[in-house]
Amino acid sequence: MTPIALDPISTDLFSVSELHQGFQDDSQVEMSANILAVIYKYLMTKFGDSNEKLSAGTTKFLAVISKFVRTNKKLEMCLPAFPWKSANKVYKVLGSLPDKAEEIALNRLNTMCAEIAEIYKPGASLTIISDGLVYNDLLTIPDRDTWAYGEGLRDMCITKGFKHIEFSRLRDLVSFPGLPAQLNEIVYVANASNFRRYLLNKFGNDELDIDREIATKPDTNMTYRGYCRFLGNDLQYLYPVGKERSGHAYRRDVKFLAKEMLKRGDAFAKAVKGAFPDHLRLSIHQSTGEHKISISLLPTDTGYTTPWHCSVAFRADGSLTSGPKGEFEKDPNLELVYESGRPSYFREKTAAAASAAPADS
Repeated sequence: MTPIALDPISTDLFSVSELHQGFQDDSQVEMSANILAVIYKYLMTKFGDSNEKLSAGTTKFLAVISKFVRTNKKLEMCLPAFPWKSANKVYKVLGSLPDKAEEIALNRLNTMCAEIAEIYKPGASLTIISDGLVYNDLLTIPDRDTWAYGEGLRDMCITKGFKHIEFSRLRDLVSFPGLPAQLNEIVYVANASNFRRYLLNKFGNDELDIDREIATKPDTNMTYRGYCRFLGNDLQYLYPVGKERSGHAYRRDVKFLAKEMLKRGDAFAKAVKGAFPDHLRLSIHQSTGEHKISISLLPTDTGYTTPWHCSVAFRADGSLTSGPKGEFEKDPNLELVYESGRPSYFREKTAAAASAAPADS
């Protein structure tokens, strides 16, 4: 697949001369800065303040990168993401398995690593840490769907040659005893609840005041608001508002679920830190930019940047857009494209095809 072009984002967030203090080799400082500049091309920009937010964390990110550069080792990054397809199959996504949206996102991450390898000989790798089992029961996503989605991603990387991408799952973070080295679907599903329980027992904090965390920590607050947004539309067809459930009750329960996700997310973050202590931490959530680099997985002109929450469409000029499948289905200029017998993405019809289509098609 041809990498999708993305206009570079300004990386004038740091002065390399200011970073030489504490480093003996100026070339290593320059290399660390150049690597970070590549990563900054993939920043999350949908909130419009990415550059400003990153100024606080740039020195820290450079310090992490420099540890790899000083020892001439491959840069290792990690990204908790790619849990499962949205529970809202009615309006948001095309199915339960990875489709063109995931392919584009994985290609984008692989391309980022490849661009680093072009300037840094040891190269770079990115480990995707699936957080699917951490939250799927809260959103009524079956364990089997979580397994199938993860396996689909792995198969996609092999098929498409995304050699810089690696995967890790919850089982790898909790050192759960008595399991075979290679999981299969049956063993995975049979132990899904055990993995979650083990995570919360080992890394959970019963004393965590989540309301205080939301009120006092900007990163937590931004993640909470993001959770509320996607839960609100992810669950709307599973728990419809009506005679049995008022709009107020639905919003209250969505906030409750968002807080439960934050509690589990706190435990998951500790597990990730324990398993990947030296990796450069990337994130798909809006953040202050102090502790993690927030990146966009889909290079589109909309706010839909996570492939498990949307569908993608190609315009006639080759440009990409993303959004709920329900909106694309309403557009008479778009047609649904199948790959391997499954719906995968939308594309704009050619002028000839559009003119030949019935008016009510």
